[in-house]
Amino acid sequence: TFMEELRRFRRRQLVRIAWRDLASLVDVETILRELTLLADVCIAAACDHASRGLQARYGIPRGEDGRELQLLVLGMGKLGGGELNFSSDIDLVFLFPEHGETDGGRPLEHEEYFSRLGRRVAQLLGTVTAEGFVYRVDLRLRPFGDSGPLVVSFDAFEDYLQQHGRDWER
Repeated sequence: TFMEELRRFRRRQLVRIAWRDLASLVDVETILRELTLLADVCIAAACDHASRGLQARYGIPRGEDGRELQLLVLGMGKLGGGELNFSSDIDLVFLFPEHGETDGGRPLEHEEYFSRLGRRVAQLLGTVTAEGFVYRVDLRLRPFGDSGPLVVSFDAFEDYLQQHGRDWER
């Protein structure tokens, strides 16, 4: 039901934004910004929903200082540039703050926890249902592309950028 509701929410917002565009009520930059903000909201909702499910099963990923760690979702391409249009896919890179283990009865290493979380977020957004999809999700811009891990730690991402990153990635 979450997937269906998220798709309906996006569709309603797209109609609202398209109406304002077609009626020439706002400029193109405003439309692109609103489309990008809509994607941000949908991604955040998918992350929250997926996190709740994983935390119920494996506990909360915590840093050395005890604070709860969150998945960082980097928007690349048009999403990252704030220029998403009506037909854009979203290019995502998933990062996590530090290594460790969740605090539940069935603990997981942070890398595994955040990998599961990233896969679930991509699935919640990209799976085609009777209501369609939220966004086509492209994960190929992550470090080392399809051959690299789905999620990387902040430190590993920094190392990748310094040693292997192309200018546009930096």
